Amino acid sequence: VHSSCGRRGIVAMMWQRISKQTLLQASRRRVATGSLESLNLTNHRTYNFLCQSNHNQFTFSPWRRFTSFHGITLPEDEDDQEALQRSKNTVIQEAEVVTSDEDKQKIRESIAEVVRAELSAYSTPKQGNTQIDDNEENNIALEGYERLLQMLDNAQARHDNMKANNTLEYTQSMMDLGELHYQLGNMDQSQEIFMSVLQQLLESNADVDEKNMIVVAQCMHSLGAVHARCGEFDEAFRWYEESLRRKNEIIKESSNAESINSYHFELGKTYNALASLQAMRGGIQWREVMSMFQLAERHQLHGHISDNGNALEMEDHVVEKHVLEKMTPQHVQSIVNIRFNVGKLLQQHAQYDEAVDTFRDALDVARLDVERMTADDVKDYGASLVVGHPSPSERKNAVVELLVQIADCHASARNYDEACQAYEEALGYHIFFRRWKGNSSANSNGKEASVLPTTFSATNIKLDFEKATTMEAAIRSNLAHTLAHIGQEKLGLDHYEASLKIKRQLGGNDHIEVAHTLMGMGAVYGGPMRDFATALNCFKEALYIYRGKMNELTDEYGLSGSNKFFEDEETVELDGHIQNAVKNIGLIEAGLLKDREDGVTKKRR
Repeated sequence: VHSSCGRRGIVAMMWQRISKQTLLQASRRRVATGSLESLNLTNHRTYNFLCQSNHNQFTFSPWRRFTSFHGITLPEDEDDQEALQRSKNTVIQEAEVVTSDEDKQKIRESIAEVVRAELSAYSTPKQGNTQIDDNEENNIALEGYERLLQMLDNAQARHDNMKANNTLEYTQSMMDLGELHYQLGNMDQSQEIFMSVLQQLLESNADVDEKNMIVVAQCMHSLGAVHARCGEFDEAFRWYEESLRRKNEIIKESSNAESINSYHFELGKTYNALASLQAMRGGIQWREVMSMFQLAERHQLHGHISDNGNALEMEDHVVEKHVLEKMTPQHVQSIVNIRFNVGKLLQQHAQYDEAVDTFRDALDVARLDVERMTADDVKDYGASLVVGHPSPSERKNAVVELLVQIADCHASARNYDEACQAYEEALGYHIFFRRWKGNSSANSNGKEASVLPTTFSATNIKLDFEKATTMEAAIRSNLAHTLAHIGQEKLGLDHYEASLKIKRQLGGNDHIEVAHTLMGMGAVYGGPMRDFATALNCFKEALYIYRGKMNELTDEYGLSGSNKFFEDEETVELDGHIQNAVKNIGLIEAGLLKDREDGVTKKRR
């Protein structure tokens, strides 16, 4: 079904003015806020399956909590013990399962809003009309959420002009509509369309033809993806299992040598999705899930890399440039997604070195994919793209996201120098890709042109406020935190200030992400900088925002729909932020009082 090519990973913050529940759900693209006291940044329990625009990816955490700063004595941090426990635990913890119909519906209603935030993370917010016209610049600017909306409108118009029949063209048109609704987070519409296609194919006995048989299996895969995203794991598992069975049968019985590789590609997608599902719902040995991911990649590389029938380890599946050039972008991004998932699985179990290696393997493939993009490829004409195929923007964003994941792993392992370097690269590429127009085939000497820069410096990455994105704000905040840990406090504050400016502009002065950044800045000012007055202002403003959000959340007249569903956990999280801000204010006020007392003593002397 769905080409594994969408946005990957947990995305940045959400700045659109929608429900406060969604704002909290989507504000996870940071390692920590860097407060003086530990902050509970554990992801929301439903976040794993709310935020994915890709059928074949999963995410989980918790993200690491950073606590202390340069000489400030704090209570003992339990994160090292937690990481050690996760590394020893061979069984994935079982997820909380949503059982009631009411709660299931509330989750479904919230998904579209969260997906909108996710899809907008890399895009510069635009004003006014975003419809396609004849102006090339507008066409290139159309991406993310707006691009999918326009693609849905176009796909619906084409479908409405078709006469209802049992042809493969009409069926594929319906599949495209279901896929676009899925990518936009419209789960009920997507499920209804896929179910309609499946019933039509089965009732007309169209599944006896090989081409229709694979569509039936794809449709079942899609239905599994819808249920998985909604946290309905049992239903998802049944659809994936049946899709897997049918795809295996098609491969076993097929005599079409030209199509066999595409069938293996489809089988690999379902293995990847099934492994992701198992990782999300838990209760299974995580090494078993790892084996399923390896099997998924083996099928995806069928016909491209010979393994002599042996189940090679993923690191043995080296995708050379000449091999990659024969693959479609859809195929390449699917390989990237599988390796991304493996990296997340390793990260979850505190295997940070292995996770970094896996993310770098994925990064190598993603970079090769970008390097082969020509100027024509980079011209993202939005709605004219093929449904399910990665856009140029998505292919470039994969490089940035993987670098962020690498940095997150280093930060979790407290390798702050390496984390800084990876965040610098992520930020540098994110800004570089805004103006990059694609690769020219050769330079003046006839040799292959160098496409992507190799290094970036945090001191040279300037803020272009008019083109800033939520992802840039998130990366700068993380970079600032790690810079402070290696003694680069002033440079870190520069990035904190840039991040704060973006967040205020895109989210408003009372956005919770503004408070998180203020907490990080307060920690730097109050710790190594010893600027207690500025630190106090940061913490007090953060506290004001947190308390305002708490008042909104606990106002019985302001809770409705999906907001009410997440009330308890959001209240606990916000309460933790409030307590930490209060503690930090107390620490700073004590420092100010001591300074004043010391000053009086010196004067008397």
